[in-house]
Amino acid sequence: MELGLRDRVACVGGSSKGMSHAVALALAREGASVTICAGDEALLRKSELEIARTSSQHHVLAIPADLSRPDDIRRAVRGTFNRFGRLDIVVCNIAGPRSDDGLLDVNDEEWEEDVQQHFLNVVRLSREVVPYMKQQRWGRIVIRLPSLSPHPIRGSQAFESTRMAVYGYAKQLSEDLAPFNITVNSVLPGAIMTDRLASEYEARAVEKNQIPEEVASHNAKAVPMGRLGAAEEVGDLVAFLASERASFITGASIPLDGGLVNAHS
Repeated sequence: MELGLRDRVACVGGSSKGMSHAVALALAREGASVTICAGDEALLRKSELEIARTSSQHHVLAIPADLSRPDDIRRAVRGTFNRFGRLDIVVCNIAGPRSDDGLLDVNDEEWEEDVQQHFLNVVRLSREVVPYMKQQRWGRIVIRLPSLSPHPIRGSQAFESTRMAVYGYAKQLSEDLAPFNITVNSVLPGAIMTDRLASEYEARAVEKNQIPEEVASHNAKAVPMGRLGAAEEVGDLVAFLASERASFITGASIPLDGGLVNAHS
């Protein structure tokens, strides 16, 4: 299926590895020019080379940046526009939760950190890119969030609160921007096999005196599809939502979890 992404320009946050790297690759394969951003410059340059092999060096721009920081957001967006002359697609990556002992035990500093990293980064990035998209009367904002669970993640209650704020913001933003042909959608991956998840399984295997494959197999059994997801599947879904083919989809939160949430709701 031709997605109509050739000559489009995308900016993907946290794209030096894992799911966001797969997203950047998927967009590049569809012909989009891609700006990749991450804090780890060594990993970022490695990602840049891989994407350049998929398209060309001319169609990828690597900017060392942490998109939870306002100055880095502005630098990444302006750098993208200066290089490619437009900005059509933005993919926001929400980092995973940190542990806490419950809402009443989260202090003000920790609340501020969660709000900055898990909510205000989406607000600031959207605010920075929307003027370009409105001028073009075309745009795609895709937010990657952890899969929506019917029950809060135990030990990450503050993250759950800020994550729900993102859902509400994305829904309202989608309505505000629809008249300008700008869509706003969220992708909710479940258990996706990445280096990070593999490391978690290795740690659990040590605790349980098992091998990582046994831990992975046990977790896969909880998924109705009977397997873990692949990062490439996240990339393909985001590429579709960023395309012309998805022009009538907005305000949606789409799970990519093999049916896990619906099975347990």
